[in-house]
Amino acid sequence: MKILSVEDSKMLRFMVVKLLRDAGYTDVVAVSSAEEALSFINGTKPDLILLDWNLPKMSGFELLQHIRKNPDLAAINIVMVTTEHEKSNIIQALKVGLQGYILKPINQEALISKVKQIEGKPSSP
Repeated sequence: MKILSVEDSKMLRFMVVKLLRDAGYTDVVAVSSAEEALSFINGTKPDLILLDWNLPKMSGFELLQHIRKNPDLAAINIVMVTTEHEKSNIIQALKVGLQGYILKPINQEALISKVKQIEGKPSSP
């Protein structure tokens, strides 16, 4: 499973990659901006994008909308991993086509469970 993490915090990028790799996911790339994400997505379509809401220049929500408008990218699974907890924003993102939502601080169990859910595997052994 190809996973792209889009997170502007260097520490959180490192943490997400480490948590995923420790869980056996080896095809993980992390970028710091929506622009870098678009460049990566256009070259290599990931199976899952873990997306921060609050990014510089283009927000995670704007990136989600952009991806969903492109028929070639619309099937990519996207999960927000963010501090954004405003109910109306969450509902708006789900309506655009979000597959899940994980609140920060990141909990390893919640992250891996959500990835396995997207992947179609049971979350416990």
